Amino acid sequence: MKTASIPLVAFFVGALACPRALKHAPAEFKFHLATNINARDDKAQYHGDMTYYEVGVGACGHDDSGQGSVQNIVAVSAALMGEGPSTNMCNRKISIKGDNGKEVTAVIRDKCPSCDEGALDVSEKVFKDVVGDLGVGRAKVSWTVI
Repeated sequence: MKTASIPLVAFFVGALACPRALKHAPAEFKFHLATNINARDDKAQYHGDMTYYEVGVGACGHDDSGQGSVQNIVAVSAALMGEGPSTNMCNRKISIKGDNGKEVTAVIRDKCPSCDEGALDVSEKVFKDVVGDLGVGRAKVSWTVI
């Protein structure tokens, strides 16, 4: 199994050195590379479902336990977040806008492994500020990195 990863690593090193090699890559490799590029695109606008969760120790290494009702904290999809606490998404601010027109700013402190790329998992405070009622459970939003 270890030898199977060697061609994959060689492909990505080659693709970084020679971007033209990417056009011959299998679709699944292009998808993973594209999601990592999108994570660094500050002008991108994302759309998806927003849910809330009980914040705690997040992927960025901060312990936000007990802060969910007073802090604007957000978890973005694992596809956008990347790996480890050194990801460039940690501590970035985003602007979240609900279908109702309400808008709030929050800070990325965690990743949501089950979220689709544009979906967010947010602290209770963010959800209440945008939607108004936790009982709704899920709402459509758009968001951008600011």
